[in-house]
Amino acid sequence: MATWWTFDDIPLNQPRTTKAYVVPEGELLAYAGRWDPLAMHTDAEAAKGSAHGGLIAPAVYTMAVANALIDELDPGTLSIGGSEWKVRFPHPVRPGDRLVATSTCVFKRESRTKADRGIARFEIAMTNQKGEPVLEWETTVLVARKSGGQQGRHIPIAQD
Repeated sequence: MATWWTFDDIPLNQPRTTKAYVVPEGELLAYAGRWDPLAMHTDAEAAKGSAHGGLIAPAVYTMAVANALIDELDPGTLSIGGSEWKVRFPHPVRPGDRLVATSTCVFKRESRTKADRGIARFEIAMTNQKGEPVLEWETTVLVARKSGGQQGRHIPIAQD
């Protein structure tokens, strides 16, 4: 059973690293075929002639992988919404890449208007097996606070 950090629990400047994830070519192709069907994402032969020299993952796929890996960290963060993103993709993600993400809270403050939440900014970095950065993501989120000394609650989303 996962545990959850509320705003009050989140440590500043303490990086947390995820497990590794190897990008399956079939998953990348299926995602790209549905959500970003450019040839550099969906057609290995056509992609060889692109500036990237082969298949690469869509940017949103790269973000989804990083998000999923970070969501598996324990304890998780009791986020109640996002407000701002700054994202860079310094190197492409390719089928077979081994990805690892690191998440660090670099800033936090209590909400000025709502006592039940705080604002936290995280820097997320993801690298491939060569140590090349494939994602640099700064995100500012609202995080639930402890209320009257009680731990925040996580309400799971129903599964299909």
